[in-house]
Amino acid sequence: MIYESKVPVANVWTAPQSPREIDRKILRNSVPIKEWIEQQTYEEKLALCKENLIQSQVLLGERVIVLEETDGWMKVVIPQQVSRKHPQGYPGYIPVEQLKQVTEGKASARTYIVCQKKAVLYQKGKMDMEVSFLTELAPVEETRDHFHVLTPVGRREIKKEDVRLVSSPSSRSGRDVLDMGKQFIGLSYLWGGMSSFGYDCSGFAYSMYKACGYLLPRDASDQAVQGTPVSTSHLEPGDLMFFANENGKGAVRHVGIYAGDGLMLHSPKTGRQIELLSLSGTSYEREWAGARRYLPSERGRCDGN
Repeated sequence: MIYESKVPVANVWTAPQSPREIDRKILRNSVPIKEWIEQQTYEEKLALCKENLIQSQVLLGERVIVLEETDGWMKVVIPQQVSRKHPQGYPGYIPVEQLKQVTEGKASARTYIVCQKKAVLYQKGKMDMEVSFLTELAPVEETRDHFHVLTPVGRREIKKEDVRLVSSPSSRSGRDVLDMGKQFIGLSYLWGGMSSFGYDCSGFAYSMYKACGYLLPRDASDQAVQGTPVSTSHLEPGDLMFFANENGKGAVRHVGIYAGDGLMLHSPKTGRQIELLSLSGTSYEREWAGARRYLPSERGRCDGN
């Protein structure tokens, strides 16, 4: 069965037992995602990773395949988030009340995405909810300044300036990916984050490529085996750079976006913010595990090793 998220951002939990007491508020059908993030201490945010509590996130209207329902939870996979963890998509658990079944005959195409870092949906002219960058919406009517859009919680309005048509990969370049990402410099890292309320490293790379019309796998380890290998001498802005344990020989643990001139744009780790970093003299030099290109080269060809 196909369901869709009816909250601005839904956490995809590792198991129904994963949420802590501080997470209870985020399990409701009205999710104060910003408040939940801000109220956590550094240690509580770090536990999301260290204790493997969260797998990923889905945005308002994003579709999932429900595998089973148990005790108020849906075991799901996310088709748009490709992963080696499950052949149908990224797996995890979402509370039943945060999902709505997609009815037969409902149009599946959403032709607009939120292009601002965040945007407000209105209900009959009153502020209703704040949604993330890349939230997909289907306009059904328009006025001079607003689109009326269908959402899983009913009809809402959004300012025209807050959305744009979905891009096709052929019209975008790696530099476009980089430029998309630069607007988020200063945004705090969030383990499992897939929204403009907080990204993890691979969620940031995934989302900036999605903004340019290209779907990568969800995790860095899967991203690192797709695309075209690129040598350090042929790196171009927008290429993804990978880093691994055991001085680059072990499991891939991090990904960043090449920004030119030896710089990397990335979402580092809990307690840090998205930044432009010079790789020279950092631990990342020792952990280098290669680079990949997914969009056409600025030189008109893909340069391999």
